[in-house]
Amino acid sequence: MTHFPMRCLCVALAALLWLPAQAQDSLADRQAAADRYLQVVPMSRMLDDAFAEIGKQVPAAHRAQFLADMKAIVRVDALETLTREAMVRTFTADELNALADFYGSTHGASAMKKFGTYIAQVIPAVQAEVQRGLEQLQRQRSSATTSRSS
Repeated sequence: MTHFPMRCLCVALAALLWLPAQAQDSLADRQAAADRYLQVVPMSRMLDDAFAEIGKQVPAAHRAQFLADMKAIVRVDALETLTREAMVRTFTADELNALADFYGSTHGASAMKKFGTYIAQVIPAVQAEVQRGLEQLQRQRSSATTSRSS
């Protein structure tokens, strides 16, 4: 029983140390940090880079029209809103600020310029692998259903 007051003191001290850390990560702080990130890395720039990479697969005679059509059709504002909301739900204010700091730096800006190229190289393979996996799963389930029916 002599340890009870010490445990209470430790719990109270831990709570007091934890509360300021939580206060620094309020919803408003995360929203402000997400806004800062999106100023450093605008969705429109990321999409322009991605469209340019995808556009390399379009015949040169049609590329300019493809890029103009994509810029007109894809709703940057909707994607930016979705991105901001997901970032606020997923990351802490410190993490968002760290991302903004990195992508605002020389190395981060250089990496971001290459991101469209990277995504254009990776996404088709990811899509193909997911499609292959879905087809395999469908075959397995079809086979299992057929064997149960027999």
